[in-house]
Amino acid sequence: MSAILALPQRLDYQSLPSLLDELKAASDDTLVLDAQELRHLGTLSLQTILSAIKTRSEAGKTTRFVNANDACIDMLSLFGFTPETLSQPEAWT
Repeated sequence: MSAILALPQRLDYQSLPSLLDELKAASDDTLVLDAQELRHLGTLSLQTILSAIKTRSEAGKTTRFVNANDACIDMLSLFGFTPETLSQPEAWT
């Protein structure tokens, strides 16, 4: 089974508690993070997403980051990621 989590327009420290709750609640084998609306990605939110992806990977579950718009791709590149590498913890070295 897979679950889809539509990310909000802003992921900053104020949205962190709800993001964390939603990521913790995702128990499906595949989690799809839909970034279509995402325009702002804060460092704490990115760290939370990275932690969830790594934890899920260690449990044999996958996480995909899809529908990244240009603004999202630009933000990810500032942190050294692409939508593809964000979903691949083995590529983070």
